[in-house]
Amino acid sequence: IASWVCELHGGSIAVLPSEAGATGARIRAVLPRHPAQAATHPPTIASSADHVPAAPIPKERPMTTVPVPPPTPAPPQPAGVPAPPFVDSVFGDLWPERGLAPQPRLVLGSVGIGLLAAVVVPDRNLGVATFVILLLSAALVFTASVHRQERAMQVPALLAVALTSLVVLRAAEWLAVVGVGVAGLLALTALTDARGLASMVGGWASWVLAGVRGLPLLGRTLNAVSKVSILWPVVRTVAISVVALVLFGGLFASGDAVFGSWAQAILPDFAVDSLVSRFFVAFVVAGTVLAASYVAINPPRVDRLALPEGRRVARAWEWLVPVGLVIITFATFVAAQATAMWGGHDYVQRTTGLTYAEYVHQGFGQLTAVTFLTLLTVAIAARKAPRETARDKLILRVALGLLCALALVVVASALYRMHVYQEAYGFTVLRVLVDAFELWMGLLLVFVVVAGIRLSARWLPRAALLSGALFILVMGLANPEAWVAQQNIDRYHATGKLDAAYLASLGADAAPTIRAGLPQDLSACIISSHGLPAQDDALGWNLGRARASDLGSDPLTGFDQATCSTVLSRGIGG
Repeated sequence: IASWVCELHGGSIAVLPSEAGATGARIRAVLPRHPAQAATHPPTIASSADHVPAAPIPKERPMTTVPVPPPTPAPPQPAGVPAPPFVDSVFGDLWPERGLAPQPRLVLGSVGIGLLAAVVVPDRNLGVATFVILLLSAALVFTASVHRQERAMQVPALLAVALTSLVVLRAAEWLAVVGVGVAGLLALTALTDARGLASMVGGWASWVLAGVRGLPLLGRTLNAVSKVSILWPVVRTVAISVVALVLFGGLFASGDAVFGSWAQAILPDFAVDSLVSRFFVAFVVAGTVLAASYVAINPPRVDRLALPEGRRVARAWEWLVPVGLVIITFATFVAAQATAMWGGHDYVQRTTGLTYAEYVHQGFGQLTAVTFLTLLTVAIAARKAPRETARDKLILRVALGLLCALALVVVASALYRMHVYQEAYGFTVLRVLVDAFELWMGLLLVFVVVAGIRLSARWLPRAALLSGALFILVMGLANPEAWVAQQNIDRYHATGKLDAAYLASLGADAAPTIRAGLPQDLSACIISSHGLPAQDDALGWNLGRARASDLGSDPLTGFDQATCSTVLSRGIGG
């Protein structure tokens, strides 16, 4: 404060060396007799080790020793220097803004994609239009990313694009939504270069937080764009052109039927309720793309996010005893599985009172939970186990490796149980998805074994995400609904049993398989119960719906409506 006051009056202040045997600090303040004539350059404050030349001290005013004052608040911000944005203080050093210039290209590009989405996406099924919007968004974000030249960015980007292609390949909307969601997680992981589990979660959260963190940059960008001299002439020209197009186009459309049909096919519906939904789509899409663009050009420092280092136990038996009990339990379960397999159906029914199909179905959910808990147990044990000596590392590798090996046997048992149950009671999409999830967890167990051998798991979270995304892509390309339909049709030809109601619940992806695999009357009964999809326009085209709509409707020649209803409600041979 004293330095600031001296500066305001054109003076200076300095700290002098202490006198021999004296305590405290010696401070010299020099102020001009006439402040208006003082120099305006800022003063310099010397340290206690510097001998600062100054004017001689008048004898009538001897230097006095003063005590050191307590810490005081920082001086107020000098006039003319803007204070940092409040958002900067909220995110601090975890997400600084590293001198970003205004980004008119990203803002205008995001707004343009939002407007295009508002025109082509509403009132259409998922198809070409949605895929184009996703591709344009990905291209804008990818070209802006600071990591775009890195292989760690390029591989997830290609996998994300492949996942979004399910929008045009499959009619099952749940599959398209899952694919797009996982593609978004892949994109954010690559944009932030996240490696660990905590950093990946932070990277995913940054997409939402960017709506707040990017506000200062958005304000600077809008301010810079508003100063462009050509902006308002362009806006004015576009507005006049739109008015002229609407005026003359409306007159021609109302005056000529052919021209009117063309205009109706090209232009979207601009009713009031449609305008509200289109504005909402434009706002959401533009905001989402803009937030992702900000993460791309200024990713947060998610590498600083990490789980706290686990406090390792002092004695090996503290973690080895509980893990050993789990291993013994696993070994006992494996022995029971082997006994049931060797004993066959008679042994299972005599021992448990259950049929073999009921026996294998009984514990599938529990075995899936056991696989997940095994991964959790391995993670906790790896954090707690000591690793100071070679003996500690050997015990860790052997114990956790044995546990993972037994867990892989449990995975195989769970998959076998589900296979036997599906052979007995039929296939469903949910059962296939559960099988895929169990297979993925088995792959994670293999990853854990590799990480245990190397005693390094830094690569494991990203490998788990990439492998999960690859599983979803393969499953989507395999067309799960059509595959399930084919398995049930094969079972019908082998056993004469068919759950027609479940086949009727499958979507358009399964319609060609049902038509090709079942007799005409039976397939017509199943397909007609939910109907074939209507023909989409070019922007709403989708391969699955297009193949189903091309089938046409077969008449019920051998079935009347009552027989068809009975088949759908009771099935065949069940």
